[in-house]
Amino acid sequence: MITQETIETHLKTLKPLLEKGGKNIEIMSCEPPHVVIKLSGFCHDCGCSSSYEEGIKELIFNQCPEIESVEFV
Repeated sequence: MITQETIETHLKTLKPLLEKGGKNIEIMSCEPPHVVIKLSGFCHDCGCSSSYEEGIKELIFNQCPEIESVEFV
């Protein structure tokens, strides 16, 4: 079963890169098949924000097939 800790392990490689740019990612809840992620330090109207979101979704979906939806808050 996928847990919040499992997803955090998969995102571990991204965290240092995001932190260098003043950004952060935090898993708010993990109730398969749904995950809620909080992004901070991102411009909400910037095109790069949606690129980050798509990349994070792809990583989670590839590493955790039990997850079917990712919500960003």
